[in-house]
Amino acid sequence: MTAATDTGALLELVWAAPLAALIVTISWGLVVWGSTRAADSRREGRTGQATLHVAVAALGAALFAAAVVYGLLIMTAKD
Repeated sequence: MTAATDTGALLELVWAAPLAALIVTISWGLVVWGSTRAADSRREGRTGQATLHVAVAALGAALFAAAVVYGLLIMTAKD
């Protein structure tokens, strides 16, 4: 029995998987970076700068959540 290989799906996987990994890694990195910088800024009394870092962390968290939800939707989609 020979198996049919869907080369289109394999080629899509070649670019989609690294892109997804990069987006998830960068977005989570923004969460960690923004949170730690916000804590440092707040400790030093720079509330304006701390607010900007919290915004970066929130943006990273939203991007991370969107990537996870999109990944789950892709995995559960029926073709």
